[in-house]
Amino acid sequence: MITNKYLKSVLLVLFALFIAGKIYAQDNVEKGIEAVNRGDYVQALSLLKSGGDSYERNAYYGYALLKTGSLDEAEKTLKAAIQKDNERPEAYSFLGQLYTAQKKYPEAASQFENARKYLPLNKTKDDLNKEEINGIINVLSAEAQNFIADTRSGNNVDKAIASLTMAKTYDDKNPNIYIGLGDAYYARGAYDIAATNYESALKYKNNYAPALYGQGMISFKKKKYNDALDYFSKSADADNNFAPAYFQKGLLLYLNDNFQQSVDAFEKYEKLVPGSPRGQVYRAKALYGMQKYDESMNILQGVLAADPNNGEANKYMAYNYVKQKDFDKAETYFNKVKAEDLNSEDYMMWSTIYTDKKDYAKASDLLNKSLAIDSTDENTYFEYGKALFAAQNYADALPKFSKAIDLGIQNVAAYVYKGITYYYLNDYDNAITWLDKSIALNSTVNSAYLWKANSQFAAGKFADALDTYTLYLSKVPDDEFAKSQVEKIKAQSPQK
Repeated sequence: MITNKYLKSVLLVLFALFIAGKIYAQDNVEKGIEAVNRGDYVQALSLLKSGGDSYERNAYYGYALLKTGSLDEAEKTLKAAIQKDNERPEAYSFLGQLYTAQKKYPEAASQFENARKYLPLNKTKDDLNKEEINGIINVLSAEAQNFIADTRSGNNVDKAIASLTMAKTYDDKNPNIYIGLGDAYYARGAYDIAATNYESALKYKNNYAPALYGQGMISFKKKKYNDALDYFSKSADADNNFAPAYFQKGLLLYLNDNFQQSVDAFEKYEKLVPGSPRGQVYRAKALYGMQKYDESMNILQGVLAADPNNGEANKYMAYNYVKQKDFDKAETYFNKVKAEDLNSEDYMMWSTIYTDKKDYAKASDLLNKSLAIDSTDENTYFEYGKALFAAQNYADALPKFSKAIDLGIQNVAAYVYKGITYYYLNDYDNAITWLDKSIALNSTVNSAYLWKANSQFAAGKFADALDTYTLYLSKVPDDEFAKSQVEKIKAQSPQK
């Protein structure tokens, strides 16, 4: 028989467990908020996942979900926070940032307006404590990022700068304000002013990852790729939870043909943003660069199984099929991608299908779309030159190769093609000059020696041609054409 004394004891134990659970949950919420504030969003997820149902837990858990790529769950959680308390700014601001990430800019602007209502903007900084000032700056900085991202209006960058200038009146030493200003001027193309603001951020917070990242983006835009990679590496080293640095580092390593290191960078990004498939998609792209097509496509098929409309996964499936010359399947996947999700590289890759099919008009149409997106993309000019070269339109191909070289293309093949194009235009001296330049850049491209020798032969420089053919044959000893050219030269008298 259960006595009253026993029941009281049980109830006391249960009550104690209840109180302990409450304390534990609150402790986790506090630690989770601290993790969010230091940018450790994966740790914040773990701490806040079972942290109860308070406003603070929902707001910061929602933000951690946003930063780790789980946008749908983040939206539900942030709306739950607002239902708990609709007169606080944090959840509105976090929801605004989520809509910015989804490119829902008007919806984001509405949330930032809601957040502003509950900021003490009617007070001067002297009447505010540090927490209130930081709250104002966080909201105004996030609002500015939405203005920067929303390119539909030409004066949105001015609005961003106005928001950040207002924030500056509350704390002119806050590095995040200068990050925002740097981003605004970067969006405007005023890279020197942007760099000055990133440097100011570093002045107020040494080795600050977002500032180093911003400097990397400027270097990337200026096509100083080695400098950009250095900045992104420094940004990742400064804060190993700063996911954007790993993503951009992965892209740069991919462009430098450092595919295994690129895979490693994207794997790190995946761990930091586990709710988004983007890390998987770009790891698959790096594997494609390594010619591991089956492995790449297996990853992409997994992404598409979960989201058949994922634009990036569809287009990199197309890339894989292009390389395998299964053009019908490549075309199918390219056509699944929305036009607004295609960049200059995508149109360039798509064009190679039609260059291979000798449909040069269609290839040119796609390359013109690529240049409409980025008229400074050196690789597009190179591909355009190759398409025109394949069509034997050498006069139009030559300026495309020249433009690619002027824009700083790293691919030595552009120099080789330019030299060969001069050969077909019967300008043998320029052909020799550009083939020499290609050899100076990379002495391992054997075709450059062959075409240099051909140009020397066509120019009547037989002794020089003999030397170059001989050098070429030391590298490619089985080339029957080069052997026949050597025999022709030896059969001729010096006068000829």
